Amino acid sequence: MSSFNGLSNGRVKCPTELSEKGYALRAAFPDFPEVAKGWQDKTAALIARLNPERDIAYGDEPLQNLDFYRVEKPNAPLLVFVHGGYWQSGDKSDVGLIAEPYVAAGINVAVINYSLAPQARIEDMVVEVRRCIKWLHTNAARFGFDAGRISIMGHSAGGHLVSEMVANVPENQGMPEIKYCFAISGVFDLPPLVPSSVNKALSLDPARAEALSPAAKKAPVSTRVHTIIGEHETGQFHLQSAAIAQQWGAAVTDHHVVPDTHHFTVLDVLADPASPYSRVIADTINA
Repeated sequence: MSSFNGLSNGRVKCPTELSEKGYALRAAFPDFPEVAKGWQDKTAALIARLNPERDIAYGDEPLQNLDFYRVEKPNAPLLVFVHGGYWQSGDKSDVGLIAEPYVAAGINVAVINYSLAPQARIEDMVVEVRRCIKWLHTNAARFGFDAGRISIMGHSAGGHLVSEMVANVPENQGMPEIKYCFAISGVFDLPPLVPSSVNKALSLDPARAEALSPAAKKAPVSTRVHTIIGEHETGQFHLQSAAIAQQWGAAVTDHHVVPDTHHFTVLDVLADPASPYSRVIADTINA
């Protein structure tokens, strides 16, 4: 981690001229196209094998839909997965591979879509993911899962969105109880993104970036949060996880650094049934 980076009062410091290097991840990790192709191939194979219920609408907009990977055991837990893509790309058909180890461990998995920038604002996406979780909770009997054992997981921008679901804010009043939140390579402090090219489609200004930062909000009351990150992430992403740990204190119960992985390849480890990381997550959800 570079010496010019750090935290100030639990918030991420990033000089404007270094924002691009810290947050333009496809430039930082040029193997992304090959990694993404691997995700898509594994997802297609898993869909063919498990035959999930696909393209289930939880709202009226085109991307308000999900795939549901059901287990045979009645009243098993549910894990909701939210994809990344910097709030402007990605799809559930890219990342369904994440369901494999958790379905094998007896956990239902819902892999969801949400509207993307620039057509939608991040504020809209937060509302949509909240709506999706409420919809799933209401329809627990239809899908056969235990409505009292819902956990959420998100990667990158999805890590931000799942963290927004559990922050102690008025907008989350009336949400179903979330047992665990697993934020993989999450963005929790958004102002450092504003000067970067990532923001072109997002159009964030400093005030909106601050309002959308989980690190600026109160910690969850009952949800236990796990942060997970690849060893070779940019220094800024290591700081992002450090910031939420400082700001949310005891609510962040575990931080996992996955060896020999970066921002994208970390997802392969968490989707591998043989990985000790996926086993810890599954055991935690099933406890």
